[in-house]
Amino acid sequence: MPTTHDDSVGDDTRQNIADLRLASAGDSQAQFRLSRSARELVVSGEADEIVASIEGLTYARLAAAQGVPDAIMLAADHCSHLAKVYSDCGEDECAADWAGQAIGLLEIATELLPAANAANLMQTLNTAADMSSPEIMAQAKVYRSIFAPVFGAAAFA
Repeated sequence: MPTTHDDSVGDDTRQNIADLRLASAGDSQAQFRLSRSARELVVSGEADEIVASIEGLTYARLAAAQGVPDAIMLAADHCSHLAKVYSDCGEDECAADWAGQAIGLLEIATELLPAANAANLMQTLNTAADMSSPEIMAQAKVYRSIFAPVFGAAAFA
């Protein structure tokens, strides 16, 4: 393992490498930071939208399963973005699946986040549900049932 300082590697990359090591050992905050970093890279156009979003989603799920409440919202952001990307490509079935995951995660988040955040979140959820097809809402129900036990209140105790 190299121990010399490489000036061509930026501080954010060094932080991601350090976080990757911590995340591999189960550090939920490092997992959250990696997910957030992936989201920022996608939004800024510096990373492949699909690859970085899926990697970010994986880290967000791991962090959420360990009780990081903001990770559920970050996971929903990744899923929403993937729904848009696949929709833009004409992959409507994939887009609906990702949208269903996003809504399912938002439903879980409304139950777990503090009341101050829940009111705004509920409005966002209602808007998303109003704009979604019955098929997407059916997917949301499936994903909610899958993830609720993992991200449920016990994870945040």
